[in-house]
Amino acid sequence: MGELLRQDGLSVLKMIVIFDLDGTLLNTIDDLGYACNHALRLSGFPEHPIEAYPRMVGNGINNLIRRALPETERTEENVLRVRAHFVPYYDEHNCDFTRPYPGVPELLRTLKAQGCQLAVASNKYQAATEKIVNRFFPGIFDVVLGEREGIPRKPNPQIVSDVLSTLNSQLSTLNSQLIYIGDSLVDRETAANANVPFVACSWGFVPREQLVAGDAGYVADHPQDILLFTHIARNILPQYDAFDAGHRRDHAETVIRESLKLARAYHADERMAYVVAAYHDLGLRFDRESHHIHSGRILMEDEALQQWFTPEQLTTMRDAVEDHRASGKHPPRSVYGAIVAEADRQIDPQTVIRRTMAFSAALFPDGDFETLYRRSREHLLEKYAEGGYLRLWLRSERNVRGLQALRTIIADEEQLRTICRNCYDNPAESK
Repeated sequence: MGELLRQDGLSVLKMIVIFDLDGTLLNTIDDLGYACNHALRLSGFPEHPIEAYPRMVGNGINNLIRRALPETERTEENVLRVRAHFVPYYDEHNCDFTRPYPGVPELLRTLKAQGCQLAVASNKYQAATEKIVNRFFPGIFDVVLGEREGIPRKPNPQIVSDVLSTLNSQLSTLNSQLIYIGDSLVDRETAANANVPFVACSWGFVPREQLVAGDAGYVADHPQDILLFTHIARNILPQYDAFDAGHRRDHAETVIRESLKLARAYHADERMAYVVAAYHDLGLRFDRESHHIHSGRILMEDEALQQWFTPEQLTTMRDAVEDHRASGKHPPRSVYGAIVAEADRQIDPQTVIRRTMAFSAALFPDGDFETLYRRSREHLLEKYAEGGYLRLWLRSERNVRGLQALRTIIADEEQLRTICRNCYDNPAESK
């Protein structure tokens, strides 16, 4: 699954980290704005205040110019006429006011020291992209790609494929060896189209609330937050690959996504909720019955977390991990325990029944359908039926609706048997 490095006594995956440029690594807005105003002025069009330009950037220079033109003048001919003035001016002045965001150079040096391969994927035209990256980050990036003739711009994922091809990488884009970092919903869409993990940075051109509203997922408010994300991606999430079908990495990633949404809804610390969700089932490598206790211990023993969290925060997160089990009889000790417990429920009736049958099959590998069905039905009744031990501490709309639908199925034995039979006859779909 890719090359392993040894670091601080840990086996960690070698990673490729792809960065957007404008608004992510560099604050380029002043130089872009002055260049666009210069080109508009020479072309006979009105200029804009520099502070208006963050709303216009994204999707390449042509789209910047198109948005800057008066609505009635946004023809292809005018775009090209303005661009003809923009490019030579910007080539001369693209480093006048452009500067790295605070903490970014240190972030890049740390990732480089950790053995990561770094790439830039920008919608800025190639010549300017190369010039600016070489000016501010000499020798840091292994690949620098911008807008090139005949290559579709982001959010088309071609640029991600081109990064991998340039690095001659055989990495699967479905695993944690590849991360995409950007400041816009265009970047989020690019990562989604390439099927790679995405980190949104809130210090760029798009306000944080807009990123959150666009379902950006993990949002870094400081470059150091990206190091927390890469730590989880390299050292924590791969451990889930060895667990049963109901608790593999896709489960952990779903709990993370739901935890982040709930943390925002309840005004909790998103980084803490993220870590709790990432560690909540790690104890399954020891045993199922007390895995929540082992998971809390693993979190406390991870010394790397001390660079991001205080001892008090770590204790709160440990308690939250211990409190996440559906069979817990007492309310969680903090909002973080309630968040991860709610996120962990994921009460989709078909998914719950499918995973229950899969676990029954793991317990009784030689069992016939009746054996697996009886065990699965008993478990579903014990946990999810009226009076069952499952508790919804936050009672999110998604889980309340899902639990009611599941209880309706459980109460209808003919329907439940039909669904379980389909799981038994199609075991590949139950994984």
